[in-house]
Amino acid sequence: METSSSTGNPLVILNPVANRGSMEIYQNLLPQYVQSYHAEYIETRRAGHARDLAQQAAMANREIIVVGGDGTIHEVVNGLLTAGRRVPLGIVAAGSGNDFARNTLKLPGQPEQAIERAFNGHLTSVDAGRVNNTYFANGFSIGMDAEIGALTNHMKNIPWISGANLYYVAALRKLLFGFHHCPWLTFRIDDGEIEQVVEKRYVLLAVTNGPAYGAGFHINPRADYTDGLLDVCIVDYMPLWRVLKLFPGVRQGKHINEPEVTFYQARSIHIESKQPATMQADGEEDHITTVDAEILPGALWIRI
Repeated sequence: METSSSTGNPLVILNPVANRGSMEIYQNLLPQYVQSYHAEYIETRRAGHARDLAQQAAMANREIIVVGGDGTIHEVVNGLLTAGRRVPLGIVAAGSGNDFARNTLKLPGQPEQAIERAFNGHLTSVDAGRVNNTYFANGFSIGMDAEIGALTNHMKNIPWISGANLYYVAALRKLLFGFHHCPWLTFRIDDGEIEQVVEKRYVLLAVTNGPAYGAGFHINPRADYTDGLLDVCIVDYMPLWRVLKLFPGVRQGKHINEPEVTFYQARSIHIESKQPATMQADGEEDHITTVDAEILPGALWIRI
């Protein structure tokens, strides 16, 4: 990964449909910063647009400020890492979940403070990861939480529910009516230092760079985004009543001492499933039978 000093005007990328389209406050605040920093301002028009813009900007050694939710950040990170250039990145958390910005990086949620930090925060080296053919900032998972994440995305347009409450509703619906989808997996960590070679059933297998996902559920509460390691949480299969009992405590990371839960740290992980299983990476859904993932230490240069 090549680190580049910014040579062109900063590029501000805003997703106008983030947070269900409630982006007016950011659209009203940004023009003064765009003018002051001689930045270019572009609103995305389609899926993948933020990725393309970020890749082009990185190739031109331009600083990037992204305004949107986890999905928009995921696109920008993929654009940056595909370009192979480490340029300054500012993040304004403007989505409904904001796990990477708010729960991992601890960036401010108040719009004006968030914009100020994105332009002027201290540049910090931040780990990222690669899973199969995509990059991630926060993490990926397989199992019930990936199924819940997929259902959460499908329910985002329900007008009266959002954030953690939306995740709770999706989780209860998926657990009550889709628990039979828990996958059978094998895995290998760090080229065999830890192995599960006999196929076994799991509630979930979560691999993260940050501590939380799903609008604040602290699945790997000890994760450190600067330590050059992935944090892995594996939850063995258990009766549904037991899952329903443990689930609320995951929000505060209270599952760390439960007997069905195991934690590892890894530089790489290989996972296999004989049947296609749902995977989510930074909230983006996929279906897999094989997973190869690795940490990319200090791959991002973020204003914090």
